[in-house]
Amino acid sequence: MSDDKLVAIELLKPHRHAGRDYPPGAVLRLQPDQAEWLCALGRARPADIKPATATRANAASKE
Repeated sequence: MSDDKLVAIELLKPHRHAGRDYPPGAVLRLQPDQAEWLCALGRARPADIKPATATRANAASKE
């Protein structure tokens, strides 16, 4: 998977992703469909940051 296809999101609520807990404010880089899903649930918003500062999360699981 190429990092240039990942989307950065900022969590608005606590979230468990790929077996790891993330607090509100954490920035994750996910596949676009997963980022859209979390934003639609109101659990995240698009992050306005440089891609290198985000945490790449394995996109294998959803909460």
